[in-house]
Amino acid sequence: MKTKFYGKKITGILTLLPETEYNFEDDMQYNNLSEKQNRKLQKTMGYDKHRIFKKDTYLSKVAIFGIKHMIENSMINKEDISAIVLSTTSPDYLMPATSNLIMEGVGLNNDVFCIDTNQQCAGFTNGLLQAFMLLNNENMKKVLLITGDVMARNPDRSNTSSYPLSGDAICITVVENCNKNLPIYLHTVIDAKNYDALVFPGMGWRESTQEEIEKFASEKYGGYNYLPCLHMDGQAVFQYVMQDVPNYINETLEFAQSDRDNIDYYFFHQPNKFMVDKLAQKIGVSNDKVPSNVVTFYGNSNSSTIPVCISHNIKNDILKNNYKCMLAGFGAGLSYSGIIMELGKFNFCEMLITNY
Repeated sequence: MKTKFYGKKITGILTLLPETEYNFEDDMQYNNLSEKQNRKLQKTMGYDKHRIFKKDTYLSKVAIFGIKHMIENSMINKEDISAIVLSTTSPDYLMPATSNLIMEGVGLNNDVFCIDTNQQCAGFTNGLLQAFMLLNNENMKKVLLITGDVMARNPDRSNTSSYPLSGDAICITVVENCNKNLPIYLHTVIDAKNYDALVFPGMGWRESTQEEIEKFASEKYGGYNYLPCLHMDGQAVFQYVMQDVPNYINETLEFAQSDRDNIDYYFFHQPNKFMVDKLAQKIGVSNDKVPSNVVTFYGNSNSSTIPVCISHNIKNDILKNNYKCMLAGFGAGLSYSGIIMELGKFNFCEMLITNY
């Protein structure tokens, strides 16, 4: 799908980080790899630190805390919140919607529109699509896009397949209409034939066959015989990002009639440093324009890596300046979602370490 929006802007990002921080130096003692293997993994993937929520933390608790912080510190007026869009893979419950609980916990009017979307790596950009569509309706003031997960709780530190890159962060992004009628270009692609490259096979109502159980427990998927956890075919995901995603990025640039050199920043989803650096090389863009340090400091926070990347790398500059940016999420689905838009002159861009 390719579509355009006009007169929309992001006016603030609040990134909420867990209190508990693990570092790779300590993590090494829990796995069966040699020190040489661990050091190679660390250098290649960019592992250093990551933050993980405590085991009694749930999504709505952190989001309610964040929105109240924004209201109490005059970052947003409570009455201006017209909608909540939640993009997550770890809701409080399967029913009711977690965004409903957030609305109630903050004490918003019951005419605020709330919707949960089950999104992962492309959750931020697809969440912006939802926000833009809502803002096309009359009387809409501000939409809060909440992204992130609490999936890394109770970590298995011996798991060298997914644990070193896992991390938690919940971001609240304020989206609203504006007088500048600049175009926003959005391009999405779904390659569902490879859906099982990233999958939680034991977390839904579909019962896995014996063949699927054996497949997901194989070394190809990390070698863990436990269905209610993430199973990833790392090679399939890597091939998708290296072979298909560059083509989709070029298609997005063509749709926006934008030369790649005219983009100030490329804020990509951050599976790991190696993959993002290789992607920058593939599309012929300088690494200076493609920050790849999110996993190094925070871990892979799924749908929150793009706002975390913005907050970590240009949180002061974006308060004063405007930048032409590409935002792109890619991975689980398998899916791609890219946006080209102007970002800048935010009212706030803050990273906050919570007690959670």
